[in-house]
Amino acid sequence: MKRYGRILKLGMAAMVALGVAAVAQAQTSFDHAEYLKAAEAGGKKKGEAAKGVVYFDAAAKTIEFREKNAGTDFSIPYGSVKSLLYERASKPRYAEGILIAWPLLLTKSKKHYLTIQYADGAGTGKYAILHLDKRNYQDLLAMAEAETGKKVERSEEH
Repeated sequence: MKRYGRILKLGMAAMVALGVAAVAQAQTSFDHAEYLKAAEAGGKKKGEAAKGVVYFDAAAKTIEFREKNAGTDFSIPYGSVKSLLYERASKPRYAEGILIAWPLLLTKSKKHYLTIQYADGAGTGKYAILHLDKRNYQDLLAMAEAETGKKVERSEEH
């Protein structure tokens, strides 16, 4: 009888492990994110926040942001990611140097931001700032570290 109990426990442990692995692979998108677009050069268009979904595509090895009811705003290959910075602040640190969605700068509550520094195809340094949802930001940060192999640097405003 003890033998069957041990086999049953091992079988259940294996099923739980497989279930966790399947959930981790299935969770490749994160809703309720905002991409803080930079203002265009020359001041023709002000920066804005685009609502959408962040995708981690393991097959293509890219991080993508897709705006709701629109196309892909950016697609960053994992290999071109230079650093990942998480901030919990009233506004992202990089926002001070650019004009983005100005109404967001007037908010007082602390929000969750991820700044992705990367190099484009020509090797030019670029960055993308994402405002993350408070319900899934921790899972998104864990996925970013796991998929890109880069450690997420953390900075919190006091």
